[in-house]
Amino acid sequence: MLISNELLTDEAKDLKTAVREFCKREFKDTLKWDESQNMPYELWGKMGDIGLTGMMIDTNLGGIGPDALLSVVIMEEMAVYSPAVALSLGAHSILAGNVINRAGSKEQKAQFLPDIASGKKIASICLTEPERGSDAAHPKTRAIKNGDKYLLRGQKIFITNAPVADIFVVYADTIEDGKSVGVSAFVVEKSDEITVDKMHKMGMRASPTGIVYFDDVPVPKENILRGVGEGVHIMMEGLDAERIGLSGENLGMMKGSLDVAAKYAEERIQFGKPIISYQLVQEKLAYMLGELELNRTYLYSLANLWNENKGDKKLRTATAISKIRSAEAAVKCAEEAIQVLGGYGYTSDYYPQMYWRDAKMFAIGAGTSEMMKLLIARRIAQGFNDL
Repeated sequence: MLISNELLTDEAKDLKTAVREFCKREFKDTLKWDESQNMPYELWGKMGDIGLTGMMIDTNLGGIGPDALLSVVIMEEMAVYSPAVALSLGAHSILAGNVINRAGSKEQKAQFLPDIASGKKIASICLTEPERGSDAAHPKTRAIKNGDKYLLRGQKIFITNAPVADIFVVYADTIEDGKSVGVSAFVVEKSDEITVDKMHKMGMRASPTGIVYFDDVPVPKENILRGVGEGVHIMMEGLDAERIGLSGENLGMMKGSLDVAAKYAEERIQFGKPIISYQLVQEKLAYMLGELELNRTYLYSLANLWNENKGDKKLRTATAISKIRSAEAAVKCAEEAIQVLGGYGYTSDYYPQMYWRDAKMFAIGAGTSEMMKLLIARRIAQGFNDL
């Protein structure tokens, strides 16, 4: 018996099965999507039809509710088949949708979230800038007040979904009467004043990523989330949820690596017997299952705590630990699977090489591993009475 399964609610178990069956039907060409660096646009509607685009969005607005555990199992199951599509889905709902759901007014949520929850419109969150990576709380992008609106001016980079997005959540330094009044979060709809250059990446290639240019984009003052100067608080809340949900992808890549390696080891005959009978191969498979189960148990527990505590910032250290450990394990499991497959693992015909490239992103995106370690170390320095 695996302990992690005991941490799932009946709803989460049913959803896990439903997502797996959906992906078996709809994700048959994911290696081709990776090679072509494109996912089928119609997938958004199909994902919306079964509620997947409504992660972290209230049920009365068409979502499945702000439930971290449900988000984790969706991301986990989808990442077995396509980490890139899971990434786009997560950026759409766990990042952008969740931020609007948590920080938006009743009117803002009613205006934007039903279309996001249904997948009718694709959402993106704009945080990183060419000169502001880990230092995202001090953006150079500016929102200059001009009457009853703001003119958004600046540039964002490495923005998931940017080439296909209809709605952007943008963090910008807010300028009023020539002075900065703090970072604010704006909901911005696609317009002619926004241009996007698509980027080409080592991994997550089927997930569209872009550089976004804002050329004095007019944004109504009503589109500020929570209020002027609240952007950094909103950003930190969003990153906590992001790190939990996206860590689910690492579980999926570990599971996929183990599945491929175990199946190959059972079928591959060398020296007259399946290679799974050799202890060095067994060691690799045992390592993969051990890392998967340890990270699953921790992440499922963390997601349940997040649900119980409504995203309490006290969990921030735990989210950093989960992100680091699961990202490192996902890369290592993919590497071990490649080694089990030998020469076949080095070809583009098998999933582990894609997992390896895709998993590396999680040591960088949503906070580098180095920044996560710094966050953890700061918490230790403050005094950890419950160690």
